[in-house]
Amino acid sequence: MQPRNVGVSGSGGASDDRIKRELARELHDQVVQDLTAMLIDLENFKRGPFDSQSTVLQVDSVQGGLRTMLGRLRGMLYGLRGEDAFETDLAESLRIFAVQYTKRTGVRVLVRVARDWPDTIRRTTAQHIQRIVHEAVSNGRQHGGATSIRVTLRLIDGGYARVTVQDDGRGISPNDGSQPGMGMLGMRERATLLGGSFSVESARGRGTTIRVVFPETTLLQGELGLLLADTGIVEPG
Repeated sequence: MQPRNVGVSGSGGASDDRIKRELARELHDQVVQDLTAMLIDLENFKRGPFDSQSTVLQVDSVQGGLRTMLGRLRGMLYGLRGEDAFETDLAESLRIFAVQYTKRTGVRVLVRVARDWPDTIRRTTAQHIQRIVHEAVSNGRQHGGATSIRVTLRLIDGGYARVTVQDDGRGISPNDGSQPGMGMLGMRERATLLGGSFSVESARGRGTTIRVVFPETTLLQGELGLLLADTGIVEPG
């Protein structure tokens, strides 16, 4: 999230509105999701047998979640200040998330990162990818009743990168008249900030596949997504 370069040529009101949208998205994706996960952990803990070892482990888990949340809030503050850096462990972070999510919910999450995916990418880009994956996985379980979810990161022809999240849930019908929730809107906005496209492929009883396709250069040039979003350049997925 980098509002410092947003709305340079527009009015102050438009810039303020966009910053508010970005803050709302970040708070929903980073703070609300993390707090929800911690509440689920605590509810599961209440149902189990109590002993000193399990209590210590649960306290450690909550402390770890709070540290993660604190780190993400700091990242938001860095973004507001316009600071940027590189991320070297996106693949490992996603694999850790998958293991923890499976342990917490029982939903099997598999993460596959292609060998040619760069080890070091812009932190802002990594954060957008992480939050898209987290939200898509959460939606697959909560709204689709999925029992297995596959996450794939790879580079594709034409100089593009693709993030795919595929689940085996109930799926959704495009004609059911439902409105997209804030999580879905947030994923779409993040895809746009990456300079790319967001698509949902789903049908009743056939699961859901979410794809985000964006220029490979966005992995190393964190500002490119915002620049492309402002000019309306979006490559269809």
